[in-house]
Amino acid sequence: MSIDFILLAPTAFQVFKAGESNPEKAKRIVYGQATSDANGIATLYFTENGLANGNPLLTTIDYTVSSVYSTNPSISARPRVQMREKNITAKFVSANVTNNSSVVVLGISVLGSENPMNGILIDFMILGSFDSSTNQL
Repeated sequence: MSIDFILLAPTAFQVFKAGESNPEKAKRIVYGQATSDANGIATLYFTENGLANGNPLLTTIDYTVSSVYSTNPSISARPRVQMREKNITAKFVSANVTNNSSVVVLGISVLGSENPMNGILIDFMILGSFDSSTNQL
């Protein structure tokens, strides 16, 4: 088994099967971060330059996950991230970031209003495959 790290924006790491010197397909894990905008949307382009016009790091997506970081003291409740979209053709994944305002009564959390959150850092991790004959890095 061979493991390669690709230090780009976003970062990718890929695994090749043992005994295959030139595999047609390989698994690749792409990691990146994005910040939510005024509409509460954080978008990560999983391309070799991290931009919408870059070459894609994946040709198929098997799994996508996102998580949120917030050290902002003005955000009283921990924001929630809901995966909204993943699109291999447009080379991006996005998450809808909302703030959970809740009221706790007798240990029962009652969800209240949800408002879009701006400036929240989102981690993305995408597992997928790429066609090595068309995607050389």
